[in-house]
This record gives sequence, structure tokens and C-alpha cells, in this order.
Amino acid sequence: MKILDSRLILAVTVVAMVALAAPPVEAQLRASAQVGANCAGGLGALFDEIDPVPLSAAEEAEVLYLREEEKLARDVYLTLAERWQLPIFSNIARAEQRHMDLVFKVIEVYGLVDPITDDTVGSFTNPELGAMFTTLVAGGEVSLVDALFVGATIEDMDLADLNVLLGITDNDSIQIVAYNLAKGSRNHLRAFTRALEAQGETSTPQYLDQATFDAILEADMEQRIFYDADGEPVPACGAEIGGFGTRRGINGNGGRGNDSGSGSGECDGTGSTDGGNGTGTGTCDGTGPNGGGNRGGNGSGGN
Repeated sequence: MKILDSRLILAVTVVAMVALAAPPVEAQLRASAQVGANCAGGLGALFDEIDPVPLSAAEEAEVLYLREEEKLARDVYLTLAERWQLPIFSNIARAEQRHMDLVFKVIEVYGLVDPITDDTVGSFTNPELGAMFTTLVAGGEVSLVDALFVGATIEDMDLADLNVLLGITDNDSIQIVAYNLAKGSRNHLRAFTRALEAQGETSTPQYLDQATFDAILEADMEQRIFYDADGEPVPACGAEIGGFGTRRGINGNGGRGNDSGSGSGECDGTGSTDGGNGTGTGTCDGTGPNGGGNRGGNGSGGN
């Protein structure tokens, strides 16, 4: 499915301006190794250190668009979750809600008018996004494979738009949001692509260039770190990974026992958790094996 408009054509033309692929593995490992030493207390702590400066009209427009674009992703995934009853959609939808909340932080700090006046699924102030919702849902209801392709398309599209935003701003608050939303989208893109591979299908980029797309898929899931305003990986302290604390895990389907699982950290819909006595730390969205007995189930928490 191809949904290409002038905004996304622009995204492709400026893709070289900002590296959207994950940082080198060694950089992520260095950041993770510092947890408990020089770690930061989550995204909220970074926001508290920033002195707001006036936004340009272009920055305001992109932030408001991004707020509804994250809602688009959430709403499509919620709708496809009902259609296909597959955890990857419902769990990534929860991550998209956290992304919406993160963009709202910028809206609050700068006193912007929230474009979301009706949070009902499928309701949008921006008519372009409303039309896109209808098209994406229709495509995703054809088959499970089509639904997974829709998920990959949304994440590909989101990364391209985040690239546009990073190309026009030097505002620390916006950059923190954009880099961390990009991290989530990279993880989601990996999850949908791997789910497609399990169905014998291959995903190709529609908005990113092939080299960037391939680099994202070749990199590991980004866990236990977030990103500062310079796009540098920062280790997070304990349950503050992702900046949103800890949520209860969802019971694993592999058995009951002690499988209630506390999903501590950034469960953003991209893998399984495997903790002893039901404690699972990391990313999870039901695409990997569920825990049973004394193993953690599909957790839900963090960003």
C-alpha cells in the first residue's frame, strides 16, 4: 500500500540530513553498561533541565501534526487488534499512546493548542490524517499479512516525518521527543518486519531510503536506553527506562503458574520478556514466545 503526499516526498528528499538508523551497537552497550553509575532519571529529568525558547511557525506546525500522526498509528493498531486479535497490534498501540503523551509534553510546555479535541478512534482534526486512517484500516482488514504491511508502512512513514522535524529544528525539547519517538518507531518497524518474515513476506521501504531501512533492520532492538537532545544514547535508571516507569505485565499464554510478569522498562511492543518468577524486563509485544510457569509473560510498560 502506498500513501505518498507532498510532506512525505519532502521526507525522502531530506533523509540524508539526520541519521535515523540506530546508533552503533557499541554505543548502546556503553550506555547500558553505565546504568546505576551515570544514569539519568528518564525523559522527564531531561525536560526539567531545558529552558523553553520560542518555537518557529514551522516547528509548531510539525509538533501539532506529529501529535495527531501518533494518534493515527494508535487508532489503526487498535482497530487492527480488534480485527486480528494479535498482540503485536494491541501492545504497539499502547506504545503509540505513550508517544502521543510525550508529544503532548511539548504542547503543554509551549502553550500550544492540542489538535486532538476528540480522542475517539478514527477522529482527526487534520482531514489528511482522517483519510489516511480510513485507507490504512481498509488495507489492513484484507488479510493478516496486509495488516502487518500496514504496520510496517506506518512506522516507515513516521520515521520519515520525524526526519523532517529533526531537519528543521534545533529546539532541545523537540529533539528529545523526536529522537525517542524514532527509537520506538525503529523497534516497531523491526517487530512488524520480523512478523512478516514469519509469514514468508519481505517488507520494503516506501518513505525511507533503502540504506537507512536496511540499517534499522540489521541493528538490534534498542532497550534500556533513551536519547538526549543530541541523539546520543543515555542509560536510564531502573524502572525509569523510557521515562514512564513500570506497568504490570500481561499474563503469558504459555502457562499460568507465576507468569503474571512485571514488565519493567520499555515494553514497546517488540519482543518477549523472560524473567524469573514473572519479572520481565525489556521490550515486548507478543511477537516472541510467551512465558509460562515461572517466566514473565508479555509485559507492558515504559516507552
